[in-house]
Amino acid sequence: IRLSLVGSEMCIRDSAKAGADLVIVAGGDGTIEAVARGLVHTQTTLGIIPQGTRNNIAASLNIPPDLDQAVPVLKAGDRRFFDVGKANHHYFMEVVGIGLEATLFPHGDSVKEGMKRNLWRAIKSFFSAIKTFFQFKSHTILLRFDGRKVYLHTLQVNVCNSSRYGVEFSLAPHAKMDDGKLDLIYIDKPSKWDHLRHFFAAMRGKYLPHDRFRLHQITAVEIRSYRPLDVHADGECIGTTPVTVEIVPQAIAIYVPTPALLESFAPVDRSDPGDVDETIQAGF
Repeated sequence: IRLSLVGSEMCIRDSAKAGADLVIVAGGDGTIEAVARGLVHTQTTLGIIPQGTRNNIAASLNIPPDLDQAVPVLKAGDRRFFDVGKANHHYFMEVVGIGLEATLFPHGDSVKEGMKRNLWRAIKSFFSAIKTFFQFKSHTILLRFDGRKVYLHTLQVNVCNSSRYGVEFSLAPHAKMDDGKLDLIYIDKPSKWDHLRHFFAAMRGKYLPHDRFRLHQITAVEIRSYRPLDVHADGECIGTTPVTVEIVPQAIAIYVPTPALLESFAPVDRSDPGDVDETIQAGF
């Protein structure tokens, strides 16, 4: 049965209410997120078989993309509860982006669709994204968290629940989905070059060494801007600022690998030490 993401979310919620013990989803991050939203605050467990391009959620949960390894996780994995985030009334698993990233996301979607169906459309969307990037200006943003008020002038703010999102960006490589915290990330007064370096570093799973780079672990943040800025949650546009982003701890049950399963998934070194010794001796 092929369902739209909205339809799948409604169907999953109905299944959970009917008492389903387990819902298995085979797909990419978008499909997994739609199903997960339907299981928040239920006792139904989510089983994941990664079948997407990036598989960021599976990677953040140590679920292998190999089918022969993912299936045993459903049979012998640990049933554990994980956090989700909430941006206003929208649940998310990976990230919320405010500002430039959220404005660029529709261009990225157009490029992806164009690559599948219309190359000329993809090229036009790519150059449109570049134009948007260079025309986008920094904005004054107010953050309220942990009893603090922080004013900054920036291009973008991110709030991460998982360690990876998008095209394997790791803005918060040490983020955990079961620590009851979100990672709030921004650079104050960045240049466009700073911003590019920031995301090139994220693609390598590293932090940008910048004196105005900030990372705060929080449970909730209110974000306001001088003029409304686009907001996305897991790549889906959910409106504009103001937005309140908060952690929803222990919100969803997911099967993940046990330590024993992870050990069994590790590559096996099949070289024979005796062969190595013989090779060394042959060289003398």
